[in-house]
Amino acid sequence: MDGKVEVVDYESFEKRYFPRVPDKSEPDELSTLRWSGALRPEKPKDAEEALATFKRWLKHADNDDNRAVKMWSGEPGYQVVVTGNRKDPTDKTKQRADLALYPTYAAPKATEPPKWSAVEDDPFDDDAEGFQPSGERRQGSLCQIMSYASLVFAHQHRKHQYIVVLLGEMARIVRWDHSGVVATEKFNYQQAPNMLSRFFWRLCHMSAAERGHDTTVQQVDSDSSDYELMRRRAENPLLAEGTKIELGQHARLLFSAALKQGPACKIRTRDDKGERCFLVGAPHFASPELAGRATRCYVAIDCSNPEGPFVHLKDAWRVDHDGMEREGDVVRYLNEQEVKGVPTLVCHSDVEDQVTDSQEVWKLRHGQADPCPMKKHRHYRIVVEEVGMSMSRFKNALELIYLLATCIEAHRDAYNAGVVHRDISAGNVLIYVKEKVVDGQLVQERVGLLTDWELSKRTSAPDTSRQPDRIGTWQFMSAYLLNNPSAVVCIPDELEAFFHVLLFYIIRFLPHNCPNVGQFMHDYFDGFQSGIGPGQYYCGKNKQMAAQYGKIPLAGGADLLIYRAAPQSHASLIENRHPINMVLDEMLELFKARYTLLANPECPVERTSASARSASTKKFNAFYARYKHLKQKQEKEKLTSEKRAHLEKQARQLQDHDEVISLLGFFSVDDSLEWPEDDKIADQLISDFQSKKEYVATPEQETAPTPTIQGPRTRSLTLMNRAWHAAPDDGQWV
Repeated sequence: MDGKVEVVDYESFEKRYFPRVPDKSEPDELSTLRWSGALRPEKPKDAEEALATFKRWLKHADNDDNRAVKMWSGEPGYQVVVTGNRKDPTDKTKQRADLALYPTYAAPKATEPPKWSAVEDDPFDDDAEGFQPSGERRQGSLCQIMSYASLVFAHQHRKHQYIVVLLGEMARIVRWDHSGVVATEKFNYQQAPNMLSRFFWRLCHMSAAERGHDTTVQQVDSDSSDYELMRRRAENPLLAEGTKIELGQHARLLFSAALKQGPACKIRTRDDKGERCFLVGAPHFASPELAGRATRCYVAIDCSNPEGPFVHLKDAWRVDHDGMEREGDVVRYLNEQEVKGVPTLVCHSDVEDQVTDSQEVWKLRHGQADPCPMKKHRHYRIVVEEVGMSMSRFKNALELIYLLATCIEAHRDAYNAGVVHRDISAGNVLIYVKEKVVDGQLVQERVGLLTDWELSKRTSAPDTSRQPDRIGTWQFMSAYLLNNPSAVVCIPDELEAFFHVLLFYIIRFLPHNCPNVGQFMHDYFDGFQSGIGPGQYYCGKNKQMAAQYGKIPLAGGADLLIYRAAPQSHASLIENRHPINMVLDEMLELFKARYTLLANPECPVERTSASARSASTKKFNAFYARYKHLKQKQEKEKLTSEKRAHLEKQARQLQDHDEVISLLGFFSVDDSLEWPEDDKIADQLISDFQSKKEYVATPEQETAPTPTIQGPRTRSLTLMNRAWHAAPDDGQWV
């Protein structure tokens, strides 16, 4: 969260986010507090007093959205529940807040007594730069509330959410959105309980949208006609006309699995003609990031064509900076230019006026002079025809190379049409199965699909940065871009990214001599080196070495070697070498040539003349001259004109898509190499390794303490509002 936190005074926070409720008088009970000292909900007496206090505060607090719930005829309003030992069975992380605010209709009926111990470690530091805590315990507290916020965004469709952090007798109110976080300064709720109670009372009078819910998403009830349609489409194949041959089985099976995972929802978006609705189950991909695009991907039913093919819906918070085109506009243009290997647009639109606010608070406090570290994100949806499958579903190494070559071809055609992708990553290259029925038989062709064009840029646009940091996915960016954050993305960088994608799948699914795949993934893809200043990060050593020296290093000094099959003995290693090693070696030679030239510019650095040296330097020279005979200075090997010409010829191949496709094809079509058909093995990456699909950020997100860190806890109260997945309904954690 480096640069993504802003702390403001309570009054400013109150005025901006929970102002006085019109035509409502605030009850006297808001000034009372039933417990004293630090709240410890694991103690029955504290829990009882806390619940009694919140009940008095929230008496008669309600809103029209809550009252409109048809399935509830009991007591209206909200209630706080002790949730310290209650787990959401669908949540693998098993995170739990101490207290949660629910609408009464959604509140759990029973709780187990919490057993967590109390701490008072503040997750923010009012005096530190960027309000980032430095102590390990306080960093752990920040991680803890970050994990709560991430879970709420994961389980609910939200624009923003609130968390209240109790720190002994002090408290903070925290607001999260996809740009960053705004928190109040600490205040003493024991001395001024109305500062805490007023927030809850006013929150319960807000509409669902004001509390942060995305009201363009509606849960589909299991007894509705929409749900019956979803169930029927999940179970019944879509048949080719006049046949019993199923088309789009992959999409149907994905949709069926998503419907079982739930919840079922109807999502509203728009196109040029008006509103469009889509029915979805659980997302098949959901980014866990807090500050960022927060992408979710769904297989969906188009309600305007309910019996037609499934479509793919992407829900994301796009970066909304001047000069940035919406992804749908780019895809439509590529479709008009008849670029193959890219998605086909169905519709796209921004989601109402849903836009982040944290960056605006930062600007109010810091002015416009300095660049804001928080990006403005706007909620956005795009729907395309193609439902692809992960590149990890490749059949063997030969097909993997072919699929990536077709993606490079799509990248070439888009570039020739005036668009550069700028975010080549493992998640953005997919397999798409083209299907047709010929003479009563289903014919399938598997090709690459280059997706996610939201970070793309017109080649005719000025070479200026439209975002305050790097563009792309850290794990797959070229070493040059990682070391030069302001550099413009060019073709060699994109082709290097394709190489990193190739390696990403090779190291996971082909046999090799790497003993620890998880560690390799961390070192090569997630690795980074810290700079001198805060927030400065550069390319990791392993990726840097591969690009500079043309070898992929392993622990212990060995280089990566790919096998046809798992070797049975040391003697079998030579004949067991996989032909894909030649592809890797040739690509690495091109990168080595490029980086050698970058490190050796033609114009030599001017050296200070001997006459210009200072008197002190001459004294040093005279002293060391007595030892000159013991060691001669080793001259750096000069780059001769012949050597430079050879390197330039190699490096020029990285300027040409066709040269790289030809290189891949040269080895693929060589029958003498005998490519194995059954070389793919089970994924060698341990199940708990998580590589982010995407983000435009520095790697501080990767190096922060994990959300599941064990140890001291900060008291937190969550405010929830629709109890999907048994999560507290209003999603605010205290």
